[in-house]
Amino acid sequence: AATGSAWALTPADGAPQLSLYIPGSQSNDPAFGFMINNTTPANALCLNDPNPTGTGTTTHVYFHTKGANSAATNDEYSAIYCYTDSTKIPGLTGGVAPNNKTRLWISRRRLGASFVGLDAAANGTKLTYLKDPATAVCTAFNGSYPSGGASYQWNYSCTTVTSGISATAATSDVTPDAFRGVDNVTPGKTDIDASTLDNRFALGGHIIGTPVTLKLRNALQYAQIQNGTLPASCTVGNETPACVPSLSKEILVSIFSGQLYDWSTLKVKVAGAEKSLPEVVADGVTAGVAGLSNPLDTAVHVCRRENGAGQQVALLSNILKSPCLGDSSPKLAEPGGFADIQYATSLGAVDRCLGDYNNGTNGWFGTSNPAPFPNPPATGVPHGNQWAIGIQTTERNASNSASYRFIKIDGALPTGEQVFLGHYPLVGEYALSWKNNVTANQDAALNALAIYSGLPSTIAARNSDLSNHSWGQAGYIALSANGHMPPATWDPANPVTPYTRSLLGTPDACAIPVVNPDFGSVELR
Repeated sequence: AATGSAWALTPADGAPQLSLYIPGSQSNDPAFGFMINNTTPANALCLNDPNPTGTGTTTHVYFHTKGANSAATNDEYSAIYCYTDSTKIPGLTGGVAPNNKTRLWISRRRLGASFVGLDAAANGTKLTYLKDPATAVCTAFNGSYPSGGASYQWNYSCTTVTSGISATAATSDVTPDAFRGVDNVTPGKTDIDASTLDNRFALGGHIIGTPVTLKLRNALQYAQIQNGTLPASCTVGNETPACVPSLSKEILVSIFSGQLYDWSTLKVKVAGAEKSLPEVVADGVTAGVAGLSNPLDTAVHVCRRENGAGQQVALLSNILKSPCLGDSSPKLAEPGGFADIQYATSLGAVDRCLGDYNNGTNGWFGTSNPAPFPNPPATGVPHGNQWAIGIQTTERNASNSASYRFIKIDGALPTGEQVFLGHYPLVGEYALSWKNNVTANQDAALNALAIYSGLPSTIAARNSDLSNHSWGQAGYIALSANGHMPPATWDPANPVTPYTRSLLGTPDACAIPVVNPDFGSVELR
């Protein structure tokens, strides 16, 4: 279209010819071609990459704003507009010869997380999206949005979302079969019947972490140095792998189910004397150990996610074994018990919740949550210097700029290497799912996206940009169940797990990983 047309956006020659509306988890966002830290780590479908200046490319990134163009974010809505063709999407028809060159609009909705996306794809619930570059009322603006220790660039700011749009597919942090039972389903909604989703692809393993406030990390670190669990050479604040403290899976189950609600429950033997964790820290404060402070209270504070949030579903299925064990699974704690259980209903909200408990700030305190989840406490409620724990993707805070740190589980770091070795347990197999009611071109695009997203090279590329922590490489791991051969010993350039949850041919979030018999080797370490 000519300059001045309603479609005077790049590519500036008309409306999208192929549109994908994909709600759900952020877990596969890098594979769509979004920019991270001024680079494009992966790009499944577009002919060329976007860039921060928006020049010299026909691919551009669109973020939603509720105010100024400079205030756009990808927290709720984002999109990519680009050219694609049959070299990217085998089987694509129409478009311009010789390779069926086609204008592609990929519209992502993160609002509502994994369950909301799966409900839209499985049950036909219509949602709001950035419909297209014209209807979304977009203005050229190159910006950068900092979030979770990384930055996300965009080229157009869009003010308008459109309701009543059907999902083409959905992304989720865990395969759809886990989204059943009260803890894994948005209140008022029904369980996801995974069998209604004709296409369910487990793309890779999403390594989820248990972040604790910085002052709690320091407390655990000091206590475990004192009792010999961590090397005597470690000091409080050390960020190296050997000095990361650990909690057992059983302690985590007890915390998230509300059975362990006071940090004084944790006992530490120091020089033959048994003391509580707060008492050990108090001794360190008296001794002038840098990095320690006595907490405002000894209550366990939990920044949990909303029901149906994928990373929490990963915690439930892997650690609490819910819904896997039925009534035998411990239930996730709700507000109102002895522990201070609070809802943080997004990745950023978890960051801010932990930050407020650590620092006494008001980034999350005094805000509101979407109904029906209770709001955070008011800003006037005393807070700060409190010990809190949460659930978070290990893609965040690799820079250590936020006031929390990830810890080990049963002595294993949340790294690809420890998942490869079978040591780290909290891994969700993130997925792309859709029904057969899409068009042939949409189906071809989704299949191409699924195949590309699961490649070990794709996963290795995205890991290096987002999740390279001081204690090791976290993020994601490729699946041998997708036909990728695992290395005989760990290789971060070929991050493929030798374990599988798909012995019966379909992904099963409740299955205990076993050695994939198609390859039959694991590293003994």
